[in-house]
Amino acid sequence: MENIDNLAYFVLLSILISALILNSEYMGLLALFFSFLVIFKNIFKSDGIPRFNNYHKALFIYFLIVTVSLFASTLFSLSLHGYIKTFIYTLFFFCAVLFFKDNKNKVFPIIFLTAILMSIESFIAIAQNMGGVTEISGWQDMTSINPEEVVSRAYGTLKPYNPNLLAGYLLCGLSSFIYLILNSLSKNNKKRALIYCILFFINIIAIIVTGCRGAYLGFLLFFPMLFFALIYYIQKQLGGLSKIKKRYKNIAIALIVALVSFMTFNPAISRRIESIFALRADSSISFRLNVYESAIHMFLDNPIFGIGVGNQNFREIYGLYMKSGFDALGSYCVPLEIAVESGIFALIAFIIFIILVIKTCLNLCLNSKNTNTKILCLSTILMLLAVIGHGFFDTIWFRPQLQFLFWTNIAMLSAIKE
Repeated sequence: MENIDNLAYFVLLSILISALILNSEYMGLLALFFSFLVIFKNIFKSDGIPRFNNYHKALFIYFLIVTVSLFASTLFSLSLHGYIKTFIYTLFFFCAVLFFKDNKNKVFPIIFLTAILMSIESFIAIAQNMGGVTEISGWQDMTSINPEEVVSRAYGTLKPYNPNLLAGYLLCGLSSFIYLILNSLSKNNKKRALIYCILFFINIIAIIVTGCRGAYLGFLLFFPMLFFALIYYIQKQLGGLSKIKKRYKNIAIALIVALVSFMTFNPAISRRIESIFALRADSSISFRLNVYESAIHMFLDNPIFGIGVGNQNFREIYGLYMKSGFDALGSYCVPLEIAVESGIFALIAFIIFIILVIKTCLNLCLNSKNTNTKILCLSTILMLLAVIGHGFFDTIWFRPQLQFLFWTNIAMLSAIKE
């Protein structure tokens, strides 16, 4: 019992590291072991049942609605498979909440490890792109572009190999660098902050070379919030931009110009970004539009309880709605997927959960006197916005590599929110 927290911590680290090399089943087993250790410890604690706040309750209500959806599904056995995954993710989150309540000193090491894992995958992705990695499947519409405009879409080491999965994973961990940068600056360690800043931009480049347009759209929520937060801090705490030394301004401008130049003068990347607006002219976007249309019809026919959880269940019923030749494992939109699988009330409960998490973080950012608390809350908001932006155009969020990282990030708030 004296060492059970250390064992649980080791298993949690193993879960995060295993995302780079193991299949989903092994990650699930590690998550169950972690949950068992935390529950076993809390059974014998003498301080009673832990208190949960509003966003924890909203997520629990969402899970209850998903449970009702399971028993209302016409394909119970297939839906049960997806429900078990949801159960493991939800159980892992609540156990992670309990873990961080008792292990507040583990927040920084977890975020530091996340940044290391992001950096490893980023270097691999850039190397794959520079080496002209061959597509494993049809990842890009080749009908209307020149060979020099084809992106060598990096996919890293995550399984199954998929550039969208890698992009979603890197996007989910992108805010870890912001936490480390601001944490270092708060301790006046400028050299370390510069190293984290360089790794942050390398991570951005790695996301770009995945060619994932959903991740590009995730940037549209991440960076405006980041710039707004930085400007707010500079105005309130430093007295304006004029107080910042010129060399730091030059470094920031140089990094931004380098990033914009990389995107603008790289014909493959710029062409990939332009294709976002092609709509029906791009086969991939056209395919998604067809799936969206079919999924909306599925939801309208099952608005209360949905069809049941899981891609196996989705695929069976989707066959009744799909246009010929447009088979799909999911709706390619997280809110639509939740609505289709578990109904409108599940979607409302999950949206409330997200809103309450952001509200909690904003309140702490504005009112807390602890600098580290503000940095962690800002990092969480940035992570949520990036994942939300990507999630509107892909369902990679449901993969375990993202799930365990996503829930770990939110659970860390329990280390500061009592």
